[in-house]
Amino acid sequence: MHLDSRVARTVIESVLEEPRLAVTRSPAVDMVTVCLHAVAASQRQAIRDGLLVGTSVLAMYGLAQSLQGLQLIVLALLLAWAIVFAEACIAYWGAIAQSLRQGNFATASPPPAPTDRIKQQIAHVAAHATGNVTVYRGYNPFGGHGWIRGGWSLALDTTKPENPAEPIIPFSAVELNTRLSADLGRLDIPDLTVGNRLLVNGADVHNDRRFVPDPYGAPAPWTDPATLAQLMTHPEDCARPYLTVEIICWEGELVWSAFIRLVRNDDSLFVETNYTVLPPYAPDYYAIDDLLARPTAVQVIRLAARCGRRLPRALLDAVPGVSYQAFGGLRCWRKERRQQRLIRELSRFHHGALVSPRENAANRDARGAIVYHRYFQSLDEQMVMKIVDKRIFNTLVAFLSEKNIDPAELKRRSEHIINNGVVIGGDLHMANSALGGSSATMKSSTFSGTS
Repeated sequence: MHLDSRVARTVIESVLEEPRLAVTRSPAVDMVTVCLHAVAASQRQAIRDGLLVGTSVLAMYGLAQSLQGLQLIVLALLLAWAIVFAEACIAYWGAIAQSLRQGNFATASPPPAPTDRIKQQIAHVAAHATGNVTVYRGYNPFGGHGWIRGGWSLALDTTKPENPAEPIIPFSAVELNTRLSADLGRLDIPDLTVGNRLLVNGADVHNDRRFVPDPYGAPAPWTDPATLAQLMTHPEDCARPYLTVEIICWEGELVWSAFIRLVRNDDSLFVETNYTVLPPYAPDYYAIDDLLARPTAVQVIRLAARCGRRLPRALLDAVPGVSYQAFGGLRCWRKERRQQRLIRELSRFHHGALVSPRENAANRDARGAIVYHRYFQSLDEQMVMKIVDKRIFNTLVAFLSEKNIDPAELKRRSEHIINNGVVIGGDLHMANSALGGSSATMKSSTFSGTS
């Protein structure tokens, strides 16, 4: 937020200034802290831009003078460089930068919200950051949890008893969901959380009062267990509940998630899993870890030279930067007016989150493929996937047996899915396969282990 004004503005415009939109969940990231730092960085950068505008005016005045004008131009350029250099020093070694260091961050407080409007926006972000509803935009329904890395789905016959002399015991998707949640929650994996999450597209919720109580307001960040149970029992096309498993690895650098959906009807059980991953951050996001608490002379000289190279661009961006901060209220007013008109006249509005700052910060190559920092990170992704897969199948087999449903078909398919290994360090395309006349579909998974 503090080193790249474009990143800070994206967070402000697409998250804070969108009170009618959902906020994407970002596991292992405190979005409130991110937003507060974006506001603080934008304000500091606006002061820098205002001072640069003053030096530009001084330089323009110098152009209209004779010999003295040349001196004014040189003075203006020196002042402009000093302003850019001073702001950069504050960003790299100021009080806020010190609070972001690894040893200080856990106990440091984020910058305060400067206005009541921003306080309201922060409250909106905080509510969605801890909610159990994902209102997404676009094709990928697992917004904020990264990229789909694989999964499987199967349909099981629930009419064949394991013991023909005994009746089959009826069960519901809610009952199986509760059992899976308890069993997955007992996995011996650090930083594991299990819970139910509702996924719904932002274009489908505007006229649904379960999810948008006020048509002129934001979607609800939470839905109650009764609504989730109703959607499990009576599935709908647009609103789908998933049992969600989140595993945070490598001190928050890597987040692996599983989304499990259960659909029960009269004669079958459908089970669907989707696995996603949030990879480590891009190298630029580790800049604070490479800085000494007190800069060396070499670091200061390098920063001074870098500020000199950035000076022309900084002068060109100064007026837009000042305007951005000065007309923030007008920008919000125009956005508010346009959205109200859309809701009033067309009775529709897309409430899906615009961006995921955590996904934007992910380390990816020019082709968009995930790039890990260490080989073991790619191995750990496969490890947790297989551990969770194994627990899901063990629970399903035990549960069906308890209900006197023959689990033989499930056992055959589970052995095929678990043993269908993933190639490390290369591309994998898992095609459809069939066992015993029934198919178990494996979704395509591609990843790179480049360091």
